[in-house]
Amino acid sequence: MIPMLAWRENENVYIHGAKNSGLIKFLKRGNPTCLTFTLFDGWVLARSAFHHSAHYRCAMVLGNFTVVEDNSEKSRLLDIFLEHIAPGRSRSVRSGNKRELTATEVLKITLEEASVKVSNSPVSDDKSDLSIETWAGILPYKTIVGPAITDDHSLIKEAPDYSSAYINRWYTE
Repeated sequence: MIPMLAWRENENVYIHGAKNSGLIKFLKRGNPTCLTFTLFDGWVLARSAFHHSAHYRCAMVLGNFTVVEDNSEKSRLLDIFLEHIAPGRSRSVRSGNKRELTATEVLKITLEEASVKVSNSPVSDDKSDLSIETWAGILPYKTIVGPAITDDHSLIKEAPDYSSAYINRWYTE
């Protein structure tokens, strides 16, 4: 199990990595795979230690990866990935050249077999614990994106507005 960056287009999930990566080589052989994603949303703090829990959203995809062979298709898919991160970015950066695209594997797995689980329940204490004098409730956790930090060598000093990719999670002063 290795953390990987992934993106979705239509009914497929894609990952990318170096051709010489051990994991990529393993997945290219069509071995059965379980791809998982989890977003942690907060702690559920109960009156008893036993009933503490968490809020989260997770998905699991089961299947086999296939290789995207064509470099122009790889480039198109990598642009889609970049657009998820920073809308408009793929039009302002140099695309991968033939050497870079050839050295990069893009793998695809279909969403044919997938499941999703969401936990967002309130505190669930035993009735006998409701009289315990301690705070109980939800401790939300939020990942905030930004503010952007400009590279010292950047010719453009003002960061583009990528906030549309991060609805309700973009840094605001």
